Amino acid sequence: MSDETSHGEPRENDRSALLERRLKRERNAREQAEKLLSEKTQSLYEALQQSQTIQKNLELALWASQESFWSWEAHSDEMEITLIELLERVHEDDLDGLQFHWSMALHGNRDRIEFSFRLNLDRDFQWVRLRGRVLKRGKAGEALHIVGTTKDITQQRKAEQSFHLMASAFASSREPMLVLSPELVITECNDAYIQLIAAPFKEQCIGLDFNQIFIAEKVDKVQLALDKQIRFESKVKTQNGEIKVVDISVALFETYQQTSSYLIATMRDISDRKRNEAKLRQLALHDELTGLSNRNSLRESISGLVQKEQHFILVFIDLDGFKAINDNAGHERGDIELQRVGALLTAIFGPIGEVGRWGGDEFIAVLPDQNVEEIAERSERLISQIEEDAITVKTSELRLSASIGIAEFPEHSDNLESLVQCADAAMYRAKELGKGQAFIYEPGLYESMTQQVSMVNDLRRTVENHLLDFYIQGKYDLHGELKGGEVLCRWISGLHGVVSPAVFIPIAEEQKLDSAIGLQALEAACDYISIMESQQGDAIPLSVNISANQMLDPEFPDQAVSICMDNNVSPEFIELELTESVFIRDEKSALRALNTLRDHGFRLSLDDFGSGFSSLSYLRSFQFEVVKVDKSLIQGIHQDSKANALFNGLIAMLKSLQIDVVAEGVELESYLPFMEQADIQLMQGFYFDKPMPYDQFLARHTTEPNR
Repeated sequence: MSDETSHGEPRENDRSALLERRLKRERNAREQAEKLLSEKTQSLYEALQQSQTIQKNLELALWASQESFWSWEAHSDEMEITLIELLERVHEDDLDGLQFHWSMALHGNRDRIEFSFRLNLDRDFQWVRLRGRVLKRGKAGEALHIVGTTKDITQQRKAEQSFHLMASAFASSREPMLVLSPELVITECNDAYIQLIAAPFKEQCIGLDFNQIFIAEKVDKVQLALDKQIRFESKVKTQNGEIKVVDISVALFETYQQTSSYLIATMRDISDRKRNEAKLRQLALHDELTGLSNRNSLRESISGLVQKEQHFILVFIDLDGFKAINDNAGHERGDIELQRVGALLTAIFGPIGEVGRWGGDEFIAVLPDQNVEEIAERSERLISQIEEDAITVKTSELRLSASIGIAEFPEHSDNLESLVQCADAAMYRAKELGKGQAFIYEPGLYESMTQQVSMVNDLRRTVENHLLDFYIQGKYDLHGELKGGEVLCRWISGLHGVVSPAVFIPIAEEQKLDSAIGLQALEAACDYISIMESQQGDAIPLSVNISANQMLDPEFPDQAVSICMDNNVSPEFIELELTESVFIRDEKSALRALNTLRDHGFRLSLDDFGSGFSSLSYLRSFQFEVVKVDKSLIQGIHQDSKANALFNGLIAMLKSLQIDVVAEGVELESYLPFMEQADIQLMQGFYFDKPMPYDQFLARHTTEPNR
């Protein structure tokens, strides 16, 4: 038993140890399994966390890129909507393209899809970009599962369209355009720029410094950095050597988020405009007819010299006789004469100063640092050269002359306006001295001219208010009997006193007041005749002087008849006196007016015969009833046999034409025998009486009918 017991205990122990070892192994295996499970669980958890993070990042990325995720499975044929519903919203122009790309992915030709199309969303089409990838295919290669993203690219498309338009505009613009780096290096240019600089190909332009193409003003980098844009004018020299004037605009542009910048330069060829501006300036500062400086240019020159206080002489030239040439020889001939005078002025004064046309028939020379006596000599030489050419109009000879006034700066005036007025006053003084001469300004001349302006205004008021006086000077026969009279205008001014007709009549003609004076004289003559008839039962014929302006007025004959009718005076009692100047002005119109007046019954007299431009052809062209021989032909006939022979010959010729003769200017009794010898019918002059008011004239001849 003991042996069996002893032998049985080891077996029991062995079994226990075995079980213990087995249990230990199982426990170790379980611990390892738990550890592995824990590690796998942790790994799975971490993978899940990572997956969630990736998914979150993906979602954030899709959100940031404005992408939307979609998934399509063949068994459902749905994304967010069915594919059919999607296609119904696609723009008809994009439908075929989308179907083509989808079909290519669906049937195994390609795994990727990318296509942009227009999709109708909220009643408006938006551009959408669709991207996708096939994840699963069937046995036949057909796509079973496709995933992808969509994105609204409407703004991007608009930006691309705008970019393409800008690029097209840049390339096709007629104006040269360039893209520059911030350092002004040319990085791009269009064809218009290549044509501007005459480059054979574009590559010659790229990489050049923009400022190097200019030969005048260049881009101011500092100013450009401050203002972000700049504009200026400059010049470029093309590759064929031509110089062009260009207008340049440069503007600074910065890219998105201001990471970089670039410059856009626009150029415009303004060479033609500059040439036109130069022509316009030429026209603005030069007289078109003569090519001389005009008033604006002369004023600029004079103002410049005055501002610099530089001594200079101003010469004011006014042409004498130009109006007669213009009226009788025609405006074209007048223009030729102005051009001739301009050439003479340039030849004489051009080398030492500036000459120009002040206006009409007035010229000015501005001569810095010259001697006034030397200029006066040049002026006399100019007058002589102007007078050299004679113009023949029918049977008359016309000559141009000039009156010149000279003033000095600053001796005579220290400003532009008054200096011109001083030279103008000196010119008028030259006219008063007989025209055709030069006169240097003297103190007081301007004041005198101012007085003349005052006289013009005073005369105008006097004429408008019918304040002129009309005197009568008698006409007598060889026996001293009164046979007629002449109505003569007299002006007694409250400002200027008694003004001679030799002074105010030329002013009246210049100011167009002569016609009004002539009508007032005619009214006075009719009034005097009416008074004589009412007081004495008889009246003498009276003559009235009519100016050339009035005689050529087509309304004058009717006006003259109307005045006579208003005063119940027959036109036969009125003798109209006119001078030869009316024929020089317009012979045809003058003859037409004279015939009309004669038909109305007026007697017509040619006044001042034998002076001025006397021409016998006028006596042949028109039959005057009366010719008044100028006093210049009578003076000295009692002392000079030649004068007497000329006088007698002229009278004999007039009598042979059956024309009545009136000798005016008979001032001495010693003239009477010669008047009788020539058988003069009527005489007029201070020997018989002086012009006197009508009441005095009537009183004298009522008591003294014969001298």
